[in-house]
Amino acid sequence: MTKQARAEQTRSLLLDAAADLLHRDGYANTSMVDISRAAGVTKGGLYFHFSSKDEICDEVQDAAVAVLHAFVARQLTTPSPALRRLADLGYALMSWIDTDARVGASFRLAREMGAQDVRFVAFTRAWLAQVHRYVTEARASGELAATAPLDIVTLLLVVTCVGLESVVASHTVTLESDLVDTLAALWRLVDLSHPACRTP
Repeated sequence: MTKQARAEQTRSLLLDAAADLLHRDGYANTSMVDISRAAGVTKGGLYFHFSSKDEICDEVQDAAVAVLHAFVARQLTTPSPALRRLADLGYALMSWIDTDARVGASFRLAREMGAQDVRFVAFTRAWLAQVHRYVTEARASGELAATAPLDIVTLLLVVTCVGLESVVASHTVTLESDLVDTLAALWRLVDLSHPACRTP
């Protein structure tokens, strides 16, 4: 293995460890020492790649944004109504929160740290922008009533997803099913689309 390949592998190990810890324990309870220990990398090796915990948080969110963009790119290869893509994006997000530590960590960072520094809401803002894009497309294609306020429709969908993540993470409620199934049930209660375009 070349020196560059080893460096890339070490960086990847550190990012994976950071995402796991941030998702599980949150920002305040995750230290640089914790990250280096979890990754099996010396503290010096960690600081060679990252100068601070905040820098690692930035990269974790960048990785989560890449997951989002890759999913949207795949969606665009198969033409479908905007509301169908919006619903699928919501289901994907709920699945990622459970299965992808990069996304889970990014959501937790926004919830815990977003009020202190906007750097911690990079992923959630990218996701919000995509939701608004799909809502705007749905209006343009006639899937949403012309009188439906775009910002309010966007907010409704975002609050639903963010609220689900928050109440489950805080153990406020215990779901009988997973986040994807719960969002699907909630989505069926929200009559936003033209009947012909409703998701099953």
